[in-house]
Amino acid sequence: MKNKKWREFERLAEECYLSMAGMGKGRECWHKAYEVLKEIIADGRSKQPDYSAELYQLDDDTDYCYDIQGWLEDYLDDVDMHEEHERLLKICDELLELFQWEEEYPSDIRFLKASALRNLGRMNDAEEFCRQWLADEPDNIVAATSAIYSSIAVRDLKGAEELIWKYLPEGTPCTEENDVLFTAAAACYQAIGNKKEKKRIDKALEEYEKSLEEYLLGGDDDDDVDLMWGDIDTEPPF
Repeated sequence: MKNKKWREFERLAEECYLSMAGMGKGRECWHKAYEVLKEIIADGRSKQPDYSAELYQLDDDTDYCYDIQGWLEDYLDDVDMHEEHERLLKICDELLELFQWEEEYPSDIRFLKASALRNLGRMNDAEEFCRQWLADEPDNIVAATSAIYSSIAVRDLKGAEELIWKYLPEGTPCTEENDVLFTAAAACYQAIGNKKEKKRIDKALEEYEKSLEEYLLGGDDDDDVDLMWGDIDTEPPF
């Protein structure tokens, strides 16, 4: 049986999506729902210290009634889209502290935190944060991507280019796993003024986008289309 706070979160979440569709009363419902969600977690941990230690466990514990992870992603996207950089930074820090992140890695949240720091003019803080993140997760493509953007922001173009050489050695194809890294590389070579390398990276991105479009549009029957959409994650990893 739903308790009062879960019912309140459900009501506010529904209002959020109405607002997103242009049928709501404004965006304040997003912030209110987030505060209610934090209260629910605090209440749960007051009774059971390890309550929903991992984010995904909130959905497990509620039989996936609310799609909490999906809602949080939409909330972060909304705050980012409206350029509420201070609020975005605060939310990212809170989420990183709220959960253990031992079974799942919060790459999207860390990427948004670095972006918020840069947008607030805290370039050195962003660069330091990304350097530590990459040291902790050296195989994380999203961490490398964020580190390149932060190096560009502090005008460490040599450092950014070295990361490109490391994570995109010559001949590396552009795929759905590393397209964000190619996009960062394009920004780096644009900043450096290296037209030859910028053209090479742009060509790789164009070829990937063309092949993806052909693949997505290549099915002739409904079964094939359903299979393709189920197999491909078209969402960016942040």
